[in-house]
Amino acid sequence: MLLAVVLGSVTSASLKTDYAEAYRESVAQDKPLMVVVGAPWCPACNVLKQTTLEPMAQTGELDDVSVAVLDRDSNPELVKQLTKGERMLPQIIMFTRTNGGQWKRHQLKGYQTQQPVRNLIRSAVSLGRG
Repeated sequence: MLLAVVLGSVTSASLKTDYAEAYRESVAQDKPLMVVVGAPWCPACNVLKQTTLEPMAQTGELDDVSVAVLDRDSNPELVKQLTKGERMLPQIIMFTRTNGGQWKRHQLKGYQTQQPVRNLIRSAVSLGRG
């Protein structure tokens, strides 16, 4: 029981719902920013969180990125800007700051297993260091 509580707190700490907080953390700690766009009514979004993101947060695989989970219905203007108007759910958008200070954007659309997310994180982290 205690383990479930501890793991639950780790997950909720890693998967922030406040975009501004995740963005500030990304800039302050020089980490890529991973934005997950979904909706509570979206089955694929819920499965993505439960089977991909939460396990990865628990094992520390999301520690090298700042993560913000956004509800499309609660943040329509921000989501429209970040997704460039693409309405498909879920979406994982990775923003990486290059050495020149520019932000590069990479995107995964639809449900993703852990491996494509790992690959996205690995390339974002290496781009930021390169």
